Amino acid sequence: MRWKALAIVAIAAAAACSTLSTTADYDPKTDFTKFKTFAWHDDQSIKDPLVARRVQSAIETTLAAKGMTRNDANPDLWVAVHGRLSEQTQIRTYDTGWGYGYGWRGYGGMGMTTSTVEQIPVGTLIVDLVDAQKKELVWRGTGSDTLNPQRSPEEREKKLQEAIAKMLENYPPKAK
Repeated sequence: MRWKALAIVAIAAAAACSTLSTTADYDPKTDFTKFKTFAWHDDQSIKDPLVARRVQSAIETTLAAKGMTRNDANPDLWVAVHGRLSEQTQIRTYDTGWGYGYGWRGYGGMGMTTSTVEQIPVGTLIVDLVDAQKKELVWRGTGSDTLNPQRSPEEREKKLQEAIAKMLENYPPKAK
C-alpha cells in the first residue's frame, strides 16, 4: 500500500514539473472526414536535420494511428511544420536571513538575499494542416516546452513524441 502512495506522489510530481503546453485551432466549417492522405511542405525552419527527422517521424506515426497515409503525389493535406526557439528569463531569489523581520517594533534580522537570473531555452513547434486542393489552412497545433540540452537522444525523441501526440490528440475535430 505504501509503495502505491509513493508511486502516485512520484507521478503527480513528474506531471507538475512538465512545462509542455499545447493548443489547437481549426476552421469549424471544414469537413475533416474527407482528409485521408497527407504530404510534407517543408519551410526549412527546423535547421537541425536530426530534430527535423524526429518531428517528421513523430507526426507520421501519429497521423498513421489516426488512419491517414502519406501520399506525396496527390495529398488531401499538406503538413507544414515550423520551429521557433526563444528564451525565457527565470529569476530565483534566495533569502538566507534570520530574525523577525521589520515590524512595528522595529525588530530586524541579519541575512542576505541573493537573486540569480537564468535564460531558459524554449522551443515552439507549430504544425499546420493545409487543404491541398483549396490551399487553405484548416487546422493548427502549437506546442511549447523548455529545452534541456543535457537530455539523451532517446529522451529528446520521447519528449517530442509526447508533445506531438498531445498536440494531435483531438485531431480530427469532432463534427458538431
